[in-house]
Amino acid sequence: MVTIQDIANKSGVAISTVSRALADSPKISVRTKERIKKIAKDMGYTPNFAARNLTQSESNTVGVVFQPQASGSAENDFAMQLLFGINSQLVARQYLLTTATGSNWSEVYNAVKMMVEAGQVRRFILLYTVENDPISELLRENNARVVVTGEPEQANDVLYVDNDNRRAGEDASNLLVSHFNLKAPLFVRTLADWRYERNRELGFHVVVPDGHVLSLPVDFQEQKQVLQHYFEQHQEVDGLIASDDKIGYLARQQAQAHLKRHSKLPTIAFNRSEYARLGGKYFYSVDVLPRSLGSEAVRLLFNDQRSLLEQTKATSVIVPYCLPDLGDDECR
Repeated sequence: MVTIQDIANKSGVAISTVSRALADSPKISVRTKERIKKIAKDMGYTPNFAARNLTQSESNTVGVVFQPQASGSAENDFAMQLLFGINSQLVARQYLLTTATGSNWSEVYNAVKMMVEAGQVRRFILLYTVENDPISELLRENNARVVVTGEPEQANDVLYVDNDNRRAGEDASNLLVSHFNLKAPLFVRTLADWRYERNRELGFHVVVPDGHVLSLPVDFQEQKQVLQHYFEQHQEVDGLIASDDKIGYLARQQAQAHLKRHSKLPTIAFNRSEYARLGGKYFYSVDVLPRSLGSEAVRLLFNDQRSLLEQTKATSVIVPYCLPDLGDDECR
C-alpha cells in the first residue's frame, strides 16, 4: 500500500507538505498541490479515511439535511438530482456524503446532533429554508459551515445557492401567455408559503398584474377538491402557471375534467420532473438545473479551503434556469 511517506520521498517534500496538499490546505500553493496530487494518483495512493478522522477535529464527511419526509412519500426527484450534483463534487474532494432524515423535525434534529457530536461532521448542506430553524442554530453553536439550497428566510450572512425564482416566474409566465395569447391564466401554488413559490408568484404578477392565484392545501384529496370547486366556478381559465410540476400536473387534470373547453390546457411549471413528462402535449417545464445547484453548493461549502487568491467573497450563487422551447419542449 502506498503511504504518504512514499509520496513525500517521490516528490522531494516533507510528509506534512504532502498531507496538507492532499487535504487541499490553503497554506500550500496551487502548483504544489497539483504536482503532489498527480504523483499520488500515479502511484495509486488511496487515502485512509479512518486514520484521517482520528487526527482531525473535522471528519471527511458532509451532512445533507432533508426536511421531514412523510412515511411512504413518493421519491423526490428534485432532491435526488441535487444529491447527484452534491456527490459528484464530494467524490472529487475525497469526502463522503451522509444524510439526515426523519418523519418529523425532532427526528431530523437528533440525526444532525449525532452527526455533529459523534461523527465530528462540520460541513452541512440544508435542502430547505425555514425561519427560526433550531437545526441551523445547533450548527452555528458548533461552528459548522453551512450552505442552504434556496434563498433563506433570514439572510444574515447565510451561504446559499438558488435560482432567480422571481425572474423565472416572470419568464415562464410571459412565455406561455404570449405564445398562446392567454386572457385568463391562473397561477397555482400551495399554502406552504415556501419562498420559491412566493417569488415565482411575484414574477407571474409582473406579466399578469391582476391574474388570479389559487393556493392549495397540503393534503392531496383536499387539493383535488379545491381545484374542482375553483374550475367549476371559473370557466374562463385558459392557461396554468404552477409553482412546480406536481402541482401543475394535478391542476391541469382537474381543469380538463371540470372546464367545458380547453381539453388540452396549456400549462407551464418548474423542475422538469417525471410529472412534466407525464403531462404530455402542451405541458411545459422550466429546468432549474438541480444538479448544478448541488455542485455549486459544494463549491461554496469548501470555498474556505481555497487559497486566499482563489477564494470568493460571495455568500451566494445564483444558478441559471432553462426555459422550454414551446415548439418541442427542449431547453433554450
